Amino acid sequence: MNAHTYAEDYVGEQPEIDLNRLHSRGWVSFNLPVSSESIFREKLSAIAAKIGTPAGTRSSKSLCDTLVPITSSKAKTGSLSRIYDVGEFPLHVDTAHWPTPCHYIVLACINPGSARRGTLLMDTQNFFLEYGQAELLYTTPFRVRNGRKSFFSTIVSKGRSFVRIDPGCMTPTSLNGAKALDLFSRQNVLRYVVMCPR
Repeated sequence: MNAHTYAEDYVGEQPEIDLNRLHSRGWVSFNLPVSSESIFREKLSAIAAKIGTPAGTRSSKSLCDTLVPITSSKAKTGSLSRIYDVGEFPLHVDTAHWPTPCHYIVLACINPGSARRGTLLMDTQNFFLEYGQAELLYTTPFRVRNGRKSFFSTIVSKGRSFVRIDPGCMTPTSLNGAKALDLFSRQNVLRYVVMCPR
């Protein structure tokens, strides 16, 4: 792994958040002690409330979801777990299937397990593309699956400030779709990736 590993920005019971740093860099990291899962969830909810208006990501609308590795045979159809099993997922934007994906996601790890995989984040502000590559991202249409609320979108647009990328819910509608998705493949973006500590 050649990804840049970063140290925690904040350490403590309930860290203060530098919103300017969060907005300029796109992420901040914390090292919170875990005394119990319920208290830990309360701390995460408090952090989320300082950043913005928390929203549930799944049909349960719970503000805190528990994510665990799941085998392909037990995963929902169309999910990244169904496609990639318990292996490494491709880079993706959580909530890319929403008309406007959430701006920030609060992630935490209570138990890294035996694999001790880090979380990879991509610095899209410094993502360099050649002219033809950028044009692919702006012009290649994808069908974004969201049940009965599915829609069409490109990966980037001049009218919005975010990148929409998720091979799990985005289906190319043209031959250029595979080329556009490949721009976000591991080998193409590794120099723009930072790795969260495990």
